[in-house]
Amino acid sequence: MNTSNGTLKGNPPPIFNGDRNKTRKFLLSWHLWASVNRNNDAIKNYLSRIVTMLSYMDGVCVDAWKEEQLDKLNEERDDGTLETDEGLWDRFMERFNNAFTNQNCQSKAYQELCKLKQGDSLDDFFAKFKQLAHEADVPLDDKGTIETLKHAMTQGLTSAIINSPTFDPTAKDPWTFKQWEEQARKSHLKWKVAAEFTQRCQGLFQAFKLAPRQVNNPGRGSYGRNNNWRNKNDRCTTSQGGYHMDVDATVTSDINATAGRGQQHSEAKRAELMKSNLCFYCEIKGHQAKDCHKKQADCGNFSGRPNNSREPTRAQVAPIMPDIENLDSLTDYLKENMDSFDEETKLDFIGKLMPKDFPKARN
Repeated sequence: MNTSNGTLKGNPPPIFNGDRNKTRKFLLSWHLWASVNRNNDAIKNYLSRIVTMLSYMDGVCVDAWKEEQLDKLNEERDDGTLETDEGLWDRFMERFNNAFTNQNCQSKAYQELCKLKQGDSLDDFFAKFKQLAHEADVPLDDKGTIETLKHAMTQGLTSAIINSPTFDPTAKDPWTFKQWEEQARKSHLKWKVAAEFTQRCQGLFQAFKLAPRQVNNPGRGSYGRNNNWRNKNDRCTTSQGGYHMDVDATVTSDINATAGRGQQHSEAKRAELMKSNLCFYCEIKGHQAKDCHKKQADCGNFSGRPNNSREPTRAQVAPIMPDIENLDSLTDYLKENMDSFDEETKLDFIGKLMPKDFPKARN
C-alpha cells in the first residue's frame, strides 16, 4: 500500500476493517496524514480524497459499504456535482460516521466525565477531563461542563478559585474553561509552596522536641506565642522580659504598676542578662525568672495568697549564651542546650524564624 502513494508523504493510516472500536484511531491517523498532504491533488480534489480513503478500507464488513459509496459518487457526478465540490466530502463523512461510529462511545465518555475526580496530578486531571469532554462531544465552555469541573476538582481547590481576587460571580461574561484551568493551576501552586513550607515548620518542631502543630489551619494565627495553639481552657500568657518567663497577663500588668519589677527589657538588656546568667525578674544570678522566689512572693502578695502557698520549684540554671559569630556556633549551641529550654522558649525561637505573613496552606 505504501508504494502506491506516489508523492504522498508521511505514514498512511492503517487499513480499516469496519471495527467500530478502531474507528476513532483510524480517523485520527487519516486526518493527520491528509493534513501532511493537503497540497497534493489526491487530497485537494474531494472526489480523489474520497476514493483514496476508500482504498484504506478493506474487509468483509466494509466491502459492501465501499461499493455503495462508489455508486453514490457516480450518481452525484451524473447529477452535475463537481469533483471540487466540498459537499461531496461532507456527505461522504456523514455516511461514514453513521455507519462506523460507535454511538455508545459518547454516552460512555460522558458518564466517565461525570464520575471523574481530581487525583494527585493536576496535569493528568485536566488532560483526562478535556479528553473525555472531546469524546463526549461536550463544549468545554458550556455551563454544565464548568459545573462538572467544579465538582470534579477537590473542594479546597474549587473554594480557592472562587475566593481568588480575580473571580467575580456577578460578571456579565462567565469564566471560560481556560480561565478556570489557569486559576486552578495558580491556586494549586500556592498550595504546594505553602505545604512545603509547612513541612519545614514541622521539622523545626521535631528538632526542638515539641509536639507537632497544625500550622496549615486557616483559623490559626501566625507563628509565635500569641496564637491559638493552646487548648481553649489553657491560661493565656504574655511575655514579660524575655524568653524564660511568662506570667498571667493580668497579674503582670498589676505587678508592673505596684512592684516596679518585671519591666520589658530591651534586646541589649536581655542579651546582657542571658550572657551573665541573671534572672530576668530580680537580676540575681543562679535561677530563671520562672523560679524566682521574689517574683513568687510579689505575685502572692498581689493576689492575696500567702507567700508560702506555693512550694518553690527547683531552680534550673539557664545555659550561658555564647557570642554567636556564625551559623555553626548557633547550631552547636542549640544541640548542646536543647533540653535546657522550656517549651515557651522553644516556641519563641521558632516564632522568630517564621515569616509573619506567610500564606497558610489550603487543601
